[in-house]
Amino acid sequence: MIRSYIIHLDGSTARQPLVDTLQGLLPAAEVLSAVDGRVMSEAERAAVCVPVLHQPAYPFPPKPGEVGCFLSHRKAWERIVASDDEAALIVEDDIVPAEGFEAALALALENAAPNRLIRFPLRDREEPEEVLASSGDVRLHRPRVVGLTTGMQLVGREAAARFLELTGQFDRPVDTFLQMRWLTGVETLTLSPAPVRSAVAETGGSTIQSHTSPLAEVKRSWHRMRYRGKVARLSGADR
Repeated sequence: MIRSYIIHLDGSTARQPLVDTLQGLLPAAEVLSAVDGRVMSEAERAAVCVPVLHQPAYPFPPKPGEVGCFLSHRKAWERIVASDDEAALIVEDDIVPAEGFEAALALALENAAPNRLIRFPLRDREEPEEVLASSGDVRLHRPRVVGLTTGMQLVGREAAARFLELTGQFDRPVDTFLQMRWLTGVETLTLSPAPVRSAVAETGGSTIQSHTSPLAEVKRSWHRMRYRGKVARLSGADR
């Protein structure tokens, strides 16, 4: 049995049509109420999001929206662990299918495994290390470095349990945590070409985005580059 959990912020009427479409496309789909980190108190956020739990240290304090996003994915992992299902799809509510989606979904479902995470990326940015399966033009590969974004993923039951075990507290956004396969031990694979896209720009923007000055953005870019270099080195060391 494969279920689908669509993470959706209650009251987000702009994204309701996308949710309705996803419910019609995905197997055994149900809506999972998202956690809104923006309405949490500072003390509530500080209780779950603490600095420098893991190396490499994440260079930015997670924003309230990122805290809520992480907690929303934890809710989905809890559902998977509490079920008898081998795996489940976790989908964010701004995701829409792209060309080749049905073939990608079929290939992912054929290759589901308890300790495996299969990514449905928004863009083809991950360099393949090894192709494990293919169907027509769709490939399932092990990336050299796991990419970012968590729009749609197929998460195995053992993988979900491991993620929960490691994240009673967390120190970075959920997508950067899931990059850390040297920490999680979860086999993380990616589909290509990218089978989904984000409709966030068409539905009122992100709940995570913020505005920074040009100088602050330059500094962020430098820290981001250094962090990504460390992730790339550790990703090579974990093979």
